[in-house]
Amino acid sequence: MPLTDDEIQRIYLHTRTRLHAFFSRRLQCPDTAADLVQDLYFRLPKLQPAPCTGQEVRNWLFRVAANLSVDYVRAEQRHAGLLEEHYGGKSDIDEAATPEQAASASEQLRALQAALSELPDRCADILYLSRVEGLTYPEIAARLGISTSLVEKEIVRALNHCRRARDEEDHD
Repeated sequence: MPLTDDEIQRIYLHTRTRLHAFFSRRLQCPDTAADLVQDLYFRLPKLQPAPCTGQEVRNWLFRVAANLSVDYVRAEQRHAGLLEEHYGGKSDIDEAATPEQAASASEQLRALQAALSELPDRCADILYLSRVEGLTYPEIAARLGISTSLVEKEIVRALNHCRRARDEEDHD
């Protein structure tokens, strides 16, 4: 007989300390570990089919925890790569930007943020998962429960929207 949601949550609560230690060892950051333990809690409703034993729940928790830690490391590597790509390892201090350049860059950033905020939630989520988290289109489709074709269309939609916003900014 499958465990009830209350039983699964009790097992999670009992296992939470070990999950935090697991994440902390893997990621060397207690704060990130706490965030991922909480993220894991929000994934409990996705536990299908409902397990019949506490050991099945614990196995699922640690399997998902391992996947979350790998996803986190990949996202961090992707972030570092994006920073390197866009800034070439230089900080703002390394580049003595003129006040005009700084103002222009700040205005471009505001325009891009405004364009991103105009995107529908699903479209913005897909763009985030692709460009920031570094997930492939099939991975995004699986995570969101949609087709790969829809992921491709939403990426095109988001990028076109951002390009139009950039072009409008350039013409202003």
